[in-house]
Amino acid sequence: MDRLFEHYIETSALHCKYARGEPAVKNQEFHDYHEFVLFLSGKAYFISKNIQQSLTPGSIVLIPREQFHEFIITSPEAYTRCILGFWETDELSSLIREVMRDTRVIFAPDDKIRGLFDDLTEAAQGSLSREEKALLAKSVLIRLLLCFKQYDAEEIRRNINISPTVQKAMDMIDSKFRLPLTVESIARELYVSPSTLAHRFSKELHISIYRYITKKRLLAVQQCISRGESAAAAAVSCGFRDYSCYYRLQKKYGREDPRQE
Repeated sequence: MDRLFEHYIETSALHCKYARGEPAVKNQEFHDYHEFVLFLSGKAYFISKNIQQSLTPGSIVLIPREQFHEFIITSPEAYTRCILGFWETDELSSLIREVMRDTRVIFAPDDKIRGLFDDLTEAAQGSLSREEKALLAKSVLIRLLLCFKQYDAEEIRRNINISPTVQKAMDMIDSKFRLPLTVESIARELYVSPSTLAHRFSKELHISIYRYITKKRLLAVQQCISRGESAAAAAVSCGFRDYSCYYRLQKKYGREDPRQE
């Protein structure tokens, strides 16, 4: 087996990481950028709101921003991936929104798509200048978006491993996370016991309800701040009791460097 490695391309609008080995940061279930993940080797199980699926080498996962997702890695030393994360820009916003409407897994991408990821990995490892790498990465991103636009719903594998109760709980949190929410209040709306709901949620999604709600709120605060709102006002409007509560949880669960995935 090759030694562990990490190679990067990074600009203000995107970041690319080609790496083997255990991620430096785990439990990044939500983020404010879109992401393509090419799974190259190892053993991984992918969980999202609509998909639970073992990944096979060569699979590509499309993850829209703000969408819950998690990779369960069972052989971290062999985990090899190429990740392309990107924010929306005025130039590409329409195309990105059209392509990144749902989380998708493409299990058998064609040679054109694999070739584009090969270009990315070679550039990340190569001797091109920072500016040249940035240009190549942007070019690959545009071409990948155009390729993925042609994949239809048949390429999406939707599993039914997530129970209706947990699905409804996720929908409720996604639409009401700014309001006061507890396991008890959600369970009451769904006519189940709090203990049953908490157990099912954690078992099926590998994340607690409390953490799920907290991560949704933290991301929302981050977006409000980026639009010019004060942290204190954003914290309260996004569901935190007060700024000190937000600050404490931000320190515990806040966003890490996206390159560390």
